[in-house]
Amino acid sequence: MVTILDIAKAAGVSHGTVSNVLNGKGNVSSKKMERVLRAAEELGYNLNKNAKLLRSGDSQTIIMILPTLALDEYATFYESSLKEATARGYHVNLYCTYDNPIKELEIIKEIIKERPSGIITVSSLEDANEYYNQLTINKSDIIFINRHVENALEYISFDFKQVGVDMANYLNHFNKKTIGVFTDEAKYSNESDFISSFLNQVNNKNIVISQSNMAHEYENAFNMIQNTSFDFIITTNVSKAVKLLKAYHYGSSKPLPKMIAMAPFKNTYSNETLYYFQDYGYLGESVVKKIILNIHLKNKSHAKIYHNIGFLNKHLNYSKFDSQMNILTIESPTTEALKKIVPHFEKNTNIHVNLVIKKTSEIFEIIKDDEAWKNYDIIRLDVVGLSWYGQKIYKNLQGLNHNMDRVLENIPYFLKDYYANINDVTYALPFDISIQMLFYRKDIFENEIMKRKYFEKTKSELKIPTNFNTYNEILKFINESDFDLVKELNGASMITGNAGTIATEYLLRYYSLKGALLNNSEIKLDENIAKDAMKLLHESYRNSNVVDTNWWGEEVKSFVDGKSAMVMGFMNHLSVVSQSNIKDSIGIANVPGDTPLLGGGILGITKNTNKINESIEFLNWLNSNEISEQITLLGGNTATYFLSNSSVVQTMYPWLNKAKKTIMNGKRESAFENGQSIDLKQAEEVIGKYMLQLLEEEQPDYDQYAVKINEELEKEQENLVTQH
Repeated sequence: MVTILDIAKAAGVSHGTVSNVLNGKGNVSSKKMERVLRAAEELGYNLNKNAKLLRSGDSQTIIMILPTLALDEYATFYESSLKEATARGYHVNLYCTYDNPIKELEIIKEIIKERPSGIITVSSLEDANEYYNQLTINKSDIIFINRHVENALEYISFDFKQVGVDMANYLNHFNKKTIGVFTDEAKYSNESDFISSFLNQVNNKNIVISQSNMAHEYENAFNMIQNTSFDFIITTNVSKAVKLLKAYHYGSSKPLPKMIAMAPFKNTYSNETLYYFQDYGYLGESVVKKIILNIHLKNKSHAKIYHNIGFLNKHLNYSKFDSQMNILTIESPTTEALKKIVPHFEKNTNIHVNLVIKKTSEIFEIIKDDEAWKNYDIIRLDVVGLSWYGQKIYKNLQGLNHNMDRVLENIPYFLKDYYANINDVTYALPFDISIQMLFYRKDIFENEIMKRKYFEKTKSELKIPTNFNTYNEILKFINESDFDLVKELNGASMITGNAGTIATEYLLRYYSLKGALLNNSEIKLDENIAKDAMKLLHESYRNSNVVDTNWWGEEVKSFVDGKSAMVMGFMNHLSVVSQSNIKDSIGIANVPGDTPLLGGGILGITKNTNKINESIEFLNWLNSNEISEQITLLGGNTATYFLSNSSVVQTMYPWLNKAKKTIMNGKRESAFENGQSIDLKQAEEVIGKYMLQLLEEEQPDYDQYAVKINEELEKEQENLVTQH
């Protein structure tokens, strides 16, 4: 067995130095740290983190007690809980009761010796005091899930009464009389809440209820269908629905009724079963956050009911056409996803969709041509062009269609202002909403040797940069470091393919210094701030992996391929990050200065289209929860995805929560306060043109560039601002 003394001898350092390095303590130089860690690795030494935790008296362990992992809802709940706990430095130990109270009491006795920090349980017991009387941890650190056990202090559940109401309301639309209900035992509060609310809400139906414990579920599924012909059968989980389908297949000649099942929210579809979704992934993540919060708080919270997702907004009755339509859009991850899913729209509506894919610059050229844009029924326009071109090419969407009005009502006002409205009139729907974000390699920023080397060189702590001076300092440090972890990496990637893309890099820095592009009634840079921002951009350029392309995705690809330690990009091009091999090593942060540019695009119906009904049908289809989920799973995004709290989305795009908060700080100055629109695309082209020139120079004259930009903006002012 390798000891600390063995490592000290191999590394040529003292016993105390080895102890400090392995325990993350003391003021040890980076060279000695490298020697100690290399020696430990070569000798096969493993730091026993569990032993450290035991010495500290804190197990950092959460016990989870579930009926079984054979049910999708519990498997989803466990996986999400485990991921969240691991990210916060906790362990999760799982026990399964199979809904056997005797087994659960045995588990309670067994876990006493584990000294858990908290317990999460879906209990089969009748009284919470069975836990409280035997375990020494605080009552508030034991959370009961879904089943409201008597005397339980902490209780978290979905709204099962609302499930009953929603399912009854759904069935009340059908002239069907005989309804089966297949549930767990009514002694569990979630089952009884569902049954009672369903029976209170359903109209004029013959209801047959069958209840079964887990052990006899398959047998009881056969028993249920023997003597009754059902029009619908409701089940309280997917497993019960599957058992009933088997019972009909093997044990009945009766026609198969429509199944309705409660289900965890994930990529699930069935011709036989309609799913009512509850987001068990989100529940698992939230419960772990809550229990860790409870452990550290004196004032505890005691109960919470989570909303159901419910039935996805499916088009139960698509309008049928014999038609085709033309949609103009850009090459992007969302367009790629749309190409894969659009056959679903075509086969349900008999509308052939012709997706015309162009570069952003080409779309703006089409829009400028008074005739060319009229060839399209729907146009995807970059958000930068809405205020200037929206009224020219788009119909007012308000009042066109009831379903579309409902979609518009659900868009928050801060998004409408940038992605939908011009002077409070709605001309577009948000499509692939985006903001700039900073992605970084956690393994680099959290590496103890890297942190020590950075301190030795800069006398400051290596942290995620919150301003561009620090950002540039880190770029330079990484580029000059000979440490194995980073010696073949650049600090960051940057694209310089055209004036528009480099303008966003510049304006990001300009806005971080509190600059403004629209000043009173003028389009004008503050020259002092402008020069400081130019210096920051020039230094970033000199220390970045420069990718000469117009495509944001290439910048991201460079990062994913391990060529850079950081990347700042628009998040609608960052879906590849979640699918990369290094995704678990990627951290997410706000951009330095915390004033990102807003990006992404919008969709609107063109003024001259003769396919107005087809266009409405397409936009309603696209903005349904069902289709938005599919686009998300295929690597794209939509406005529905951006606003979602779905665990499916959160798993694929872990940066989404941060983006939702940061977007309130987002900026894209496209109109004066009096409502006058500006041609922001052209204004950014002017700025970007000069930035490209500046970056080619070793020692630019920043004063001259600031003057030149403002002179050209002033000269073009009349062409860049709408005249009232």
